[in-house]
Amino acid sequence: MLQDRADQRSNSAATTIWFPLILMAGALLLRVLAQQGIVTGVPNLSPLVAFAFAGALMFPRPLPWWSWALILLVVDWACDGFSFSAVTQGGRYEILLAYGCYVFAAWWGSRLRDRAGVVETLGGTLACSVLFYVVTNTMCWWIEPYYPKNVDGWVQALTVGIPPYPSTLVFFQHSLIADLTGALLLVLVYNTEAVLRHLRAMPLIGRRAAAAA
Repeated sequence: MLQDRADQRSNSAATTIWFPLILMAGALLLRVLAQQGIVTGVPNLSPLVAFAFAGALMFPRPLPWWSWALILLVVDWACDGFSFSAVTQGGRYEILLAYGCYVFAAWWGSRLRDRAGVVETLGGTLACSVLFYVVTNTMCWWIEPYYPKNVDGWVQALTVGIPPYPSTLVFFQHSLIADLTGALLLVLVYNTEAVLRHLRAMPLIGRRAAAAA
């Protein structure tokens, strides 16, 4: 009996679920079309951090955890440059940090495969989104000559930004909305496919937290 249950859990964990990957591919295609001006009116809400972290949690088993960061990098090269290259003259350093954040988020998400629940997925996405904001804006503060190289200048880079441009907190708000919405959508499509195919859906709380409770 115990062996049968263990085999069933192993089979469920190893079964490939594809809906999240299809959603991510569709969002990436829409992003490319918007970058090229083929599709207009698309809001600048890009859940890339959510797709790196939550996507790695739900990636089909044949794909390695770093797949999303690599795909994003290749697509951005194909679209004539990285999405952050025009931010500052030293934007290439910010680009490297941005993709470093994607890689870290994907690695962290991969470590939680088969253990995280909905709560951990959303919490991890939130943490990665905050990390991305702090790291990239800290780099802007460091390389942008407008900001004083002191604590006040760093706080300004994280809050007010450079007038008369919109506050960096506005961009942070947009990225949080996009990342949390993206993570929720990934969970919904993951669990929808799991229910339709009679597989194990992602629980509300992960295994480790449930065991501790």
